[in-house]
Amino acid sequence: MSFRTRLQGFVENRQKIQIWYGMGCHNTVTGRVLGVDHDHLDVESYSHESDGQIHIRRILIPMHLILHIDITTSEISEEHEILDKVEDKENGKEPGLSSASVIDLPEAPHGYAVKILSQLSASYSNRFSRMTAGPGGIYFSCDGSVWFVDNSGQPSEYARIRGNSTISGLRFDRKGVLYVATIQGTVYKIDPNKSGRILAQLDGGKTGGGTFLSDVAIGPREEVYVSNFPSNTGGIFKIDKSGESEVLIGGPGNGTQGLLLDPDGFLWCLEHSSGSVVKRSLDGREVSRISVAESDSFNFADGYDGNLAMDSLGRLYITAGRAGNVLRVNREGRAEEFLKGLRNPTGIAFGTDGALFVLEAGRSRVLRVAALDKADRTASAPMLS
Repeated sequence: MSFRTRLQGFVENRQKIQIWYGMGCHNTVTGRVLGVDHDHLDVESYSHESDGQIHIRRILIPMHLILHIDITTSEISEEHEILDKVEDKENGKEPGLSSASVIDLPEAPHGYAVKILSQLSASYSNRFSRMTAGPGGIYFSCDGSVWFVDNSGQPSEYARIRGNSTISGLRFDRKGVLYVATIQGTVYKIDPNKSGRILAQLDGGKTGGGTFLSDVAIGPREEVYVSNFPSNTGGIFKIDKSGESEVLIGGPGNGTQGLLLDPDGFLWCLEHSSGSVVKRSLDGREVSRISVAESDSFNFADGYDGNLAMDSLGRLYITAGRAGNVLRVNREGRAEEFLKGLRNPTGIAFGTDGALFVLEAGRSRVLRVAALDKADRTASAPMLS
């Protein structure tokens, strides 16, 4: 099927898609294709603006600037989406939140119980990108905003990045400072009082590819590690406290998604091209690697995938969005399927109670996965850096 024929199919089927486009930096737009001509796509898109409303607009996107297209919520009918927006408006809620019905719970792993902690709006399906533990609970990102979820499952907006930015990585340090990376290359530092500043502006060309930042990890001396993922090239940047950056690793095959610093001071990286998690020293040297899945398992929304979390027994958990799984690497270094039947999981983090939280972007919800065995429950601990 030709590219143009596929686009025409989007018009006929009224499918919602996300388009990545641009030169030098990437822009994203989510909406429906109204028409296709020789040079442009006519897209009806919506965005959550600072006035708290959903704005509908028409955009003409030049065909030659399109980098990637992904189907988002073709499974959800337009009628359900409209009902979500109406319900939000009538209840005075932010348009990103909804009390949708509880359906399609994944099968719980043996010895665990799975429940929905928070159901979010279907209008924002597949736009939820990352999750991390932080002060008081769990945080996740959607477009240019960071949201907090309390123990009761009630979400509230924590911070918003100005402009047309898309958050792709977030992490708190032990002092409660939030570091945020956007796909466009900007890294922000946001203090607990929510006073933010730009820490660095990174050029993905320095790692051998374009700019598509993917995740953040915080080192023991407040240095910041940022992964870059464009088309299987890229790598990892290291930023010092002053904002000066250097390339830790880069070049073809080094495109990196998820990052995690473990308690022993090693940096774990999800390397997309090989479908492996790579353990590195803080100078970038490879210590070991574990193959966890085919690279295509991590293809959902490009660099958003492959979020990492680790429990206090050293077991590593990885989101595989395209495969719809959460994988676990046990203490013997073998990868196993931990949670399956998900729709585009993008975020994962441990809470202070030892439960594992999963951001299921395709169903717009946050899942809580708790161990039933008390010994296993205490083996899960939050990691804030």
